[in-house]
Amino acid sequence: MATNITDAELHQLLSEGLSPMEIVRRTGVARSTLRRRLKKLGTPEVDTGALEEGASVVHEDLPESTQSPESNEDLRELLQWWDARKRALQNGDDIDQETQRQTYHVQKRYIEAIKRAADLERVSIMEIVNRAFKQFFHDEA
Repeated sequence: MATNITDAELHQLLSEGLSPMEIVRRTGVARSTLRRRLKKLGTPEVDTGALEEGASVVHEDLPESTQSPESNEDLRELLQWWDARKRALQNGDDIDQETQRQTYHVQKRYIEAIKRAADLERVSIMEIVNRAFKQFFHDEA
């Protein structure tokens, strides 16, 4: 990407209706440099999307998604993880859910299985171990 841009090139990009952020993306010029250049050229102030202190924005309509279906799936997965994390933290306030570090001797194959399960489910090892204990003691009764 070019990091130097002439005044004529800058005027051309602006006349094409490009936003400052799009010009930054296409040219590689730093935002602060572009802002300074636009001010020097006397171009009108352009909304950079930055809010003044204390200002708030309400979005009435959501823009049409330009993301790929794969990224939407990633976002759904991230939201599921976040919801599970919030539930786990909320359960932490429950005195019955209080945890304590304890050492047990466990066959290596189970340790590896616990780590794999935690990685696959994107939860803590503690979550997997507690689930296993819960299942064992509830099934025993």
